[in-house]
Parts: sequence; structure tokens; C-alpha cells
Amino acid sequence: MTDHARHYAFPHAGANERRRLELFAERLDPLTVRRIQALGLAPGARCLEVGGGRGSIARWLCEYVGPAGRVTATDLETGFLSELSLPNLEVLRHDVTSDEFPDRSFDLAHVRAVLMHIPDRMAVLRRVVSWLAPGGWLLAEDCDFGLWLADFDPIWAAHPSAWHEAFPNGSLAQGRAVLRQIHQLGLEDIGADAELDIVQPGTALAEFYQLSIAAMAGPLISSGVMTAAEEARLEARLDDPDFLGCGFAFIGAWGRRPAGSLG
Repeated sequence: MTDHARHYAFPHAGANERRRLELFAERLDPLTVRRIQALGLAPGARCLEVGGGRGSIARWLCEYVGPAGRVTATDLETGFLSELSLPNLEVLRHDVTSDEFPDRSFDLAHVRAVLMHIPDRMAVLRRVVSWLAPGGWLLAEDCDFGLWLADFDPIWAAHPSAWHEAFPNGSLAQGRAVLRQIHQLGLEDIGADAELDIVQPGTALAEFYQLSIAAMAGPLISSGVMTAAEEARLEARLDDPDFLGCGFAFIGAWGRRPAGSLG
């Protein structure tokens, strides 16, 4: 396992990671599917899914591009992805910060909730763009903590800064950052949009946030940024009937490598 995997907040071996990723996919997949469909990929497209998680989007892409298409799904931990058995899917253990693909390999590269966890994010984006064929699309989707950090509930608003202290390679603002980064990659037909989570007790969304915070309890406490009592109170806040708070803004940006690109 690479250093990035060891310092990732959500290792796949976590007790509730399968359920947490299932809830994450339920929340984000409709948004991702809408964005990819708007790009107008041709049947037979070659797609790269970076940080494929449980593989829900990889599975959908395999159907979307058809039997003549090809989907390459990568992750630092491929156990969940390897459970998929699809004829046009290739699963690879691949570190996007250091491992390569040949230039012009893909018609779509999709990166979701990955950049926020790693350093050198701009360099990684440039690497991914170099793997696109002329006319190929980059779709970068990431979480932004801005409104969560500014939430008026002091217990809830304490989490983003604590997460960043425990995982200093992470970014609280990668969602917003991609809105500037996308313009520095030599792409055309650029666009972006966003959705905001409002977290309410008793919902699947609240369960996702609760499982995410619980998975980070050890690092938050061991780093000294929260006591065990404070972390427990944060988790319990999601069960309080008077709680209603801002969660992530899920920001996506996309652009196309120029058709005549030689780089």
C-alpha cells in the first residue's frame, strides 16, 4: 500500500466502508451520470475512472459505452472493484500521483472525490489530461467544505478544520479550486455546476456523514484536534432532532482536449 493509501481517511478495510461507499454512490451517482451524459460520448468510447471505489460509475460506464467501449477503473485498493465481472472493464491498482498511462489513451477521464485527499493536485490534473485523446473529456468532481466550515452550528462546523489537521494533505476547498484549475489545462468547452448537501437527521445522507465521521474517529483523536468526548458529540449531533446543517458542496467541472492537440 502506498503512503497515500496509508494516510487516506477511509481505508476499504474499515468496518462500515462498504455501506459508507454505497451511501456515497446513492448521493452522487445521479449527479455524475447527468454530467457525463451531457458530454455526448460516442458508443465505443474509452473511459478512465480514477478512484473507482465500489465501482458503481465504472459499472454504469460499461453499459453506457456499449460492448465496443472500454472502461479502465483504478484505485489504490481494488478489492471492491475486483468484485465486478464485466467484459469491457479492466481493473487496475494505480496511483494517479505517480503511475502512468500512455498519452491519448482515453475519451473520458473521470476523477471524483479523489483530488481532495492528495497533494500536488494541479500536477495530477495535468497528468490526467495528458492521457486524453484529442477531443477527449475531463470530468473532475470534488467536495468543498466551505459552507460546512461556515455553518452556524458550532459543534458541526468544528469537523472540517479537525479533518484537515488530521489529514494535512487534504484540501478543504478542492471543489472551489477546480473552477480555476480547469482553465489552466488547455481545455475547451469548459463548464461547471454544483449541488449542496443539507443534512437532516434520520436520512440516508445523515447516515453517510455519520459513518464518515466515525471512520475518522481514531485519527481525529490521536492527532489531538478532538477529544473522544468531542468526537462522540459530533457524531451524536446528527441524531438531534433540532439539527439541520450544511454539508459538502459537490462541485464538478469539465472540459475537452482540443481536437487538434499534439501535446
